[in-house]
Amino acid sequence: MDGNDEIIFTGAYRDFSLGIRFDLSGRKPEEVAGALAYISASIEPHAFRFSGIDTKKIDEFAKPAGNGLAAAYGFLEAKGPGGVKDALLKAVPDANLLPAAESYFFSRLLSGAGVPFKVAPTQAARPEQEKIEDFIGFVGKFGPWIAIKKLGLEKVQDYEVSGILAGINHTVVNKAFDFAGVKKDDAIVASAAGGKRRSYGNVALVLREIEQKMGGDSGDAYLVCKALETIGYKPYASPEMLSVAHPDIKPPKVRGRKPKG
Repeated sequence: MDGNDEIIFTGAYRDFSLGIRFDLSGRKPEEVAGALAYISASIEPHAFRFSGIDTKKIDEFAKPAGNGLAAAYGFLEAKGPGGVKDALLKAVPDANLLPAAESYFFSRLLSGAGVPFKVAPTQAARPEQEKIEDFIGFVGKFGPWIAIKKLGLEKVQDYEVSGILAGINHTVVNKAFDFAGVKKDDAIVASAAGGKRRSYGNVALVLREIEQKMGGDSGDAYLVCKALETIGYKPYASPEMLSVAHPDIKPPKVRGRKPKG
């Protein structure tokens, strides 16, 4: 690398193709956060699509009535744990892919209810076109932060492409929170979700609890995201959603708080 502050994504696989670069020279951290969020929005749907789950079935199921956290936890309470699990099992060819279906389900449920749980993309830093290479690659550099991920495409399988996209997505979703400067109220997260076992019912309980403590600002997305993570569900594509079905896809190293269950 030549030391430029930039974000690059390049790669094509089947009907997916993306080559973009953000020049981050002189940019503010919050602008970098918006660029990372743009990358996430561009690649995450394909991470789920290539995972092997039936995203259309989950789209048809995850339709909350109304907006806000109340609509999200109301949907979970109305369907019940059994109803949610039955629907998700119908969307996977193998029960070992249930974690991927769960991540996609919570992503769609929260999005459908208009509940922020990630940093939103912005146009503060506009992408340029980048040459599409014969591999899938990501380079991110801003100040001391550097991230590089790459996957060759020779004899690659769908789940491996899902794995690299999910790995990149995990990095950019979490780094976007860092650069956006959102308030990270981990005390609220721990109070609401700490010690609770991994279950759909507990997601509803935790969403009810944090609803009373949300401040109506950018920190709310962090609260929602990390509360679900603490219970054991990431509402975004990450490598661990594939790790049960495909042990060669390694989950990211845990930093700080470890999900329960």
